[in-house]
Amino acid sequence: MSQLAHRLELPNELLFKILAQLLAHSVHMVVVSSGDITWHMNAHHTLSAVCFSFREIMKGISSKAFQWVATEATEATPNLTHHIRRQLQWLRALAAAIRDPATPGNFSFDAHDSTAPQIVQGYSLYIAIVYLRTQAARSTPEIYQSTSGTIFGAVITLSKVLYSRIVPQEVAIILKNATKDEAELSHIGVLVVKHCALLSGFADALAAEPEPNNEVARLRRDINRIKTEQMINIIESADAEFLILFNRNDPLPCCSTIWISQLPDVYSTLERICEMFSKQPLISDECLTRLQSLVACWAPSPTPVPDSVDTGSQTVIAG
Repeated sequence: MSQLAHRLELPNELLFKILAQLLAHSVHMVVVSSGDITWHMNAHHTLSAVCFSFREIMKGISSKAFQWVATEATEATPNLTHHIRRQLQWLRALAAAIRDPATPGNFSFDAHDSTAPQIVQGYSLYIAIVYLRTQAARSTPEIYQSTSGTIFGAVITLSKVLYSRIVPQEVAIILKNATKDEAELSHIGVLVVKHCALLSGFADALAAEPEPNNEVARLRRDINRIKTEQMINIIESADAEFLILFNRNDPLPCCSTIWISQLPDVYSTLERICEMFSKQPLISDECLTRLQSLVACWAPSPTPVPDSVDTGSQTVIAG
């Protein structure tokens, strides 16, 4: 029996990859998850407690990933487990602003400077990228476009500089993919905001055109109609691209299925144009239907009004 069990043991190389990816997942969840992250905070300790081989492999992975040197132990971090937990607690606190947009961002490194582990520096930059995206969405289209350029630059820095420094590379894979997602979100957002502005111009020009009475006027009207429908098609395609990205990731921080509608001037523009063309059917029925569908899907949820009971002298909120 023991001989059979020995033959069924996984090779250390495979165990290494599995455990490294488990640790990577836990670090990422500590940063982005709004749920219970107790297991993830204790992943190193839990996995190390499984058996001797797990303990030795986890020690090797975590020591490199969190750049722990036993001779540098302090009272605050007397061992590897304490060191990892301290780093994760710091990342968890830093990432509060991307788990709850109402939380103000604070990206001062304090005691964590350039000597912090590379994976901690990498996630610090990732958190800043996500936070910058959420703040840009609350600004004007012009600021959003310029901020997206800053985000893209930060993504490039993270990709080219920090990834190569994180050892082992398996621990960086989820961070790498998450950063790629941010680059995709930036691209989609810029595309939608830009084409919403163009849509507004073409649609207004189309609606303002009097009934054409000559060939030039008819041609101008046709061009504005075609351009208007093209802009709607592009925005709809961008939404489909975003939903694919959203549905393949869990969780995608600071995002909901109607994220695009929350970008600067997007929903208000589409709602206005939808209402305008519902009264003036100047685009195809099929295109108008798709526009109406987008507006309906993106409509913000109404704020619930608490039930109240009028007692005569005062109003009492029920429940």
